[in-house]
Amino acid sequence: METLYKALKKYVPRVRKDKRLPAPPARTVDVYSELCGSKLTLDAEIVDGRVADVGYRVRACSLGQAATAIAAQRAIGMDAAGLARVQTQLENLLSGSSEPDAPLDWPEVEIFAAARQHSARHGAILLPFVAFQKLFANDHAPGKGATEGESV
Repeated sequence: METLYKALKKYVPRVRKDKRLPAPPARTVDVYSELCGSKLTLDAEIVDGRVADVGYRVRACSLGQAATAIAAQRAIGMDAAGLARVQTQLENLLSGSSEPDAPLDWPEVEIFAAARQHSARHGAILLPFVAFQKLFANDHAPGKGATEGESV
């Protein structure tokens, strides 16, 4: 757990201050975790099927804040399939079903292995990934703009 706390201190300050993007061109989605009450408003500009810029308003525990900080930095340039792959790797890590020493596209998500025993916090950790999924799913929808909230 000490490793987790040190890592959280590195990532959490990156998202303490809201960074919002104007809509349009950015799209916005609200997601929340029913178990812990963590909330995330994610803004993303998607150009040619890839994340071009990310904004956020995070009202989550330290785990949700750290996950958002990592995702906001690493998602730039990624497409829906790449983000889904990272999400699956993270879900496997949290559930304990990943192979030992399995390579991770984003090695820094390894810090969340320490939260494996705290399943009530898994939703907070997965918030940015659920938000990106929803944004990409709605990217081709008519009337691109804000989307409704979704729970994890």
